[in-house]
Amino acid sequence: MFVIRTLMLVLLTGLPMAALASPCGEWFFQLQQAFARAGIDDAQARTVPGYPHLGINRWLAFLKNEAHSDAQQQQWLRLSAAKAWQDQQLLLQRLPPARRPPADQPADTLLAQCLPALAADTDFAALPAVTVPDSYSRWQRVLGLYPLTAWLASGSIQAYHDDMSARFQAPVAAPTRLYSPAPASGPLPAPDSLADNPLRLPLPDAAQTRALLQHYAPVLAVADSQRWNQPGQIRMGHDSPQVAPPATAYYWLSWTRFRGQNLLQLNYEFWFSQRPKRGALDLYGGKLDGLIWRVTLAGDGRVLFYDSIHPCGCYNKVYPVDPGLREADMDGDRPVFYPQPVTDAATQRVMVQLQPDVHYVVRVAPLAEGLPVQRYGLRPADSLRAIQRPDGTVTSLFNDKGLVPASRRSERFTLWPLGVPSAGTMRQPGSHATAFKGKRHFDDPRLPDTLFRPAAP
Repeated sequence: MFVIRTLMLVLLTGLPMAALASPCGEWFFQLQQAFARAGIDDAQARTVPGYPHLGINRWLAFLKNEAHSDAQQQQWLRLSAAKAWQDQQLLLQRLPPARRPPADQPADTLLAQCLPALAADTDFAALPAVTVPDSYSRWQRVLGLYPLTAWLASGSIQAYHDDMSARFQAPVAAPTRLYSPAPASGPLPAPDSLADNPLRLPLPDAAQTRALLQHYAPVLAVADSQRWNQPGQIRMGHDSPQVAPPATAYYWLSWTRFRGQNLLQLNYEFWFSQRPKRGALDLYGGKLDGLIWRVTLAGDGRVLFYDSIHPCGCYNKVYPVDPGLREADMDGDRPVFYPQPVTDAATQRVMVQLQPDVHYVVRVAPLAEGLPVQRYGLRPADSLRAIQRPDGTVTSLFNDKGLVPASRRSERFTLWPLGVPSAGTMRQPGSHATAFKGKRHFDDPRLPDTLFRPAAP
């Protein structure tokens, strides 16, 4: 019976016989079955098909094709297993103890032991080609006659682009409240100094990550005291998520390839309780709103550019810092580019001013002195994937499609032919489609190469 069961595990997972014949392999497979029986899933917890111990996202899928030497391939396996470990331990928090497979050690201890062991037993050459599906709905575009509707939407898209560009130039009310991170602590490493590894990938440890996040974090400026314009912390109510003090930025690290180099990116996500509706016909207002501010660093620590979206993937804007960056000619629905030179947060704190209620970025400037400042804390964005309810059970802010159902917007009824599922709904990292015409994702691994013109010879 044991032999038959082991053979079935090999066929179902692709793991080597030696790995699955071990207690680690069998326990890990039982854990996956327990997640499935409990209906626990996560849109970020993607794995290599047949290899549930190897996590994947758009960046790792790209990086797999760059791993040519044995050392690079072994590092890729370690990175992929580390991604799986992070995903699995978040899923595990949502699985009630009574539904976990029996073991003689705590489940989180077994995860930490088993995933590296399973990765070490994996043959990189045997892995399948890996792609991450795009975040667009093919059936919506087919039924919505996308070629026609995209053409009809071109005028509205251009009008939106012109409106957002005009807001950058229009007078704005002076900010009355600033939200600032704690002062930076500890030595600040240059990303190049963190890339002494086979894949030349900047990989800060926990202390270095904290120092980088604190140093480059933006100061959020608002000109209004309404509670829905105050960034807060996500908490799960009995029926839906709430945003309440203290002010918080949720963070994660990401990487991108630009002009042949792997670059480190710092992501900061701020949440607001709502975008208040301006009337019964307002398609864009509703519960929850936010801003994602991303900092892309050169190898020496200079900021190359910032970019931002709202958690719906909407309102994609780019703020070049490096004077050599020029907007590329792009087809489709392109981001809005900031028209003035932008401060480099490597040398001076950046102030990001938001328009009240709609939370659009309207100014990016050096930090203004003399205004009241409130500190905001830093929390891992992954904490939103395992968040406690009032009754003590653990859930995710996001459903298995990566969406926050409580934040649905009426605009989804008019924009569905353009292929973005539930347009306007807040969603989790890795699920941000940022264009209605054409296709683009916030986490495209080579996004800067499409945003900016090639370097001058």
